[in-house]
Amino acid sequence: MLGGPRYGAHPFIFGLSDTSTVNRMKITNRQIEGAIAAMCHAGRILLEGQPQVPWKLKQDGTFVTGLDLQIEKLLESELRRIFRGCEFVGEENAQSWPRAFIPQSRIVLDPIDGTGPFARGLNYFGISLAVIDEQHQPRLAIIHLPGLRRWEVASFEGRQPARYQVAAEGDSPRVSKVETAPSVRVDWRLEDSYTYIGSDAHQRLDMTAFAGKTRALGASAAHLVLLTDGTLDPAAVILTRYKVWDVAAGLALANAAGLEIRNLANGATISPEEMFAEAPPVLMVGHQEVLRVLANRVRVRGG
Repeated sequence: MLGGPRYGAHPFIFGLSDTSTVNRMKITNRQIEGAIAAMCHAGRILLEGQPQVPWKLKQDGTFVTGLDLQIEKLLESELRRIFRGCEFVGEENAQSWPRAFIPQSRIVLDPIDGTGPFARGLNYFGISLAVIDEQHQPRLAIIHLPGLRRWEVASFEGRQPARYQVAAEGDSPRVSKVETAPSVRVDWRLEDSYTYIGSDAHQRLDMTAFAGKTRALGASAAHLVLLTDGTLDPAAVILTRYKVWDVAAGLALANAAGLEIRNLANGATISPEEMFAEAPPVLMVGHQEVLRVLANRVRVRGG
């Protein structure tokens, strides 16, 4: 294992743009602590309610539980108070979805990412929050995986993201800034490594030339957290079927960890227009050397 050098911020949707941009919203320490406290409380509700939670399938075949809307309403109230003046976009409120694509300051929330694992009693689920400015740039990204007791937090000011660690024992989580980047494994081999994929990867991807291993945990947030926190498994994440609330926080956190996000079809970094499109591109996320190899082994069907 080598230490965590930063490989630079790239000009994709969740990269850091020109610092001369005027009227960029600023995130305070108090707001970060307030958002984390609210998500910590919501995480405890999820863990306590998980064993008996009722669930059903939506028309698109995805899971929804009795806690999705409850958690979204709880957090919407708290987050609107913390981030005054921001629009709110929540996965469970279809009327709010169009606001995700309007250039304005907004809160983007997925109250339970990985509802399927959550409903089945598994621990690969999370709460995903991104605060985005009018330039489509992140100002704050938080993912909380209650079942794994993991947090990934970053704020964005200037060209260097600030990363934070959370000690959430009890009702008053402690937040402190992390001075070092996560370790990056460079002595890896594709044949020994896992790439985390979505549930529809078999339909979207041609992986006949892929010699590595795959996992699908059922939660983009979990996939990206396990990648960005320096865990050896996975080496990369491929995002196929997703909406902006599924990945807004996770992609920002990947950038803060010095990882690259690229369009798998053409290898290009992604633009705001692509990221906020109704049918966004298939993405690959990881260290630049991993993605270089991955791009030669995996193809987008029809791409």
